Amino acid sequence: MRGEEAAGPDAVVYKTLISGGLTRSESLTLGVAKIPSGAALSAHRHRQPEVYFVLAGEGSVRVGAGVRPIKAGSAVFVPGDTVHSCENTGTSELRLAYVLAADSFDDVEYIFED
Repeated sequence: MRGEEAAGPDAVVYKTLISGGLTRSESLTLGVAKIPSGAALSAHRHRQPEVYFVLAGEGSVRVGAGVRPIKAGSAVFVPGDTVHSCENTGTSELRLAYVLAADSFDDVEYIFED
């Protein structure tokens, strides 16, 4: 998952902005994700901790067993190796910044849940 990708009309689009190999980076990777209305980032985990900061829209985030609503201005911490997902429950695009504790996005192995 690097660069801007989409896998269909309802897919999450993301763009990594700061990451080893793209820019100078020391221990952090930053990007922006766009989730269309009704779409979701599937449940997954990775070794690195992550932070979401919601830029626009509204939705819900699951971290472990907990689910909470999010909207512009919300920040969410995801501990490393914790299953998490993000769903757009609003009528407009959900945009969020993501920060991973990794030198490069290439260091992040996404493990998706069934």
